[in-house]
Amino acid sequence: MIKGLRNGKEAGLVSDFGSSAVRQRLLAEELRRLRRRARFTGKDVAVRFGWSEAKLSRIENGLARVKRSDLDAFMDLYGVDESHRSELIALAEESREADPLDELERDLPKGHARIVAAERDAEAIWNWEPQVIPGLLQTEDYTRAVLQPWPAIFASPPAETERRVETRLLRQRVLTREPPVEASFVIDESVLIRGFASQPVMHDQLAHLIDISEHPTFELRIVALAGRQVIATGAFVYYRFKRIHGVLPPSTVALEHLEATTFIESEQDVNAYQVMFNELRATSLDPQASRDVIARVARDTWR
Repeated sequence: MIKGLRNGKEAGLVSDFGSSAVRQRLLAEELRRLRRRARFTGKDVAVRFGWSEAKLSRIENGLARVKRSDLDAFMDLYGVDESHRSELIALAEESREADPLDELERDLPKGHARIVAAERDAEAIWNWEPQVIPGLLQTEDYTRAVLQPWPAIFASPPAETERRVETRLLRQRVLTREPPVEASFVIDESVLIRGFASQPVMHDQLAHLIDISEHPTFELRIVALAGRQVIATGAFVYYRFKRIHGVLPPSTVALEHLEATTFIESEQDVNAYQVMFNELRATSLDPQASRDVIARVARDTWR
């Protein structure tokens, strides 16, 4: 077990970590695809069902849930075969399930909920971080230290900081789920010596990184300050998803800003970030050399 993280079963989690929001969006996209395959316009379908085009648009854009009777009508009209019908019904049912993070996410920055959903549905997460320890790898004390200045700077209540800390800890359950996520983290060496927290907290955080780096499905690499540098770019996270009930979500990239998150979805742009990550990974230290650097900084700087 990874130190500091509970096993998925102990945390009361199921093997499928996907969120209801993602399933609602996937169902919407699949219904739109099936309509187009059946050569119906939105107006055609709205007229047949006696709906406004706006109602159909809300369903196809994931803004409104689909009633079971309406889903059956869609599948009949589009000629969906039995095996795919069962997949769409499962998507619809799971899109209605309550999510344990919904309450915490309500008051957090725009786009935060989608990051949570992406983390839980991804089969692979690739994270480049040149400024701070990646959120999924942070200890509770490090997270609290990083967020500690926010109430004073942004005039926000202290309770908001605690919500962010709690949410981040819940998000880290993705690292102990079954089946395991394929996770690759590339971190700039400067992050290890940047004093976001006190000496003991920084030392424990680096020890946590070493512990995580030994997990068989995770990879943690350091870009050495003295090593060859590639094109400079800010932090980003690449997500590759598995099929959910026969529907394959497109890969995406998240760029976190101060109070919002931008998602890159263009296939060409996502591919560019994928190429960049591979280049960063190729010019970083190998996992064992990276562990050695982390251990050295923990010993020489934070002990």
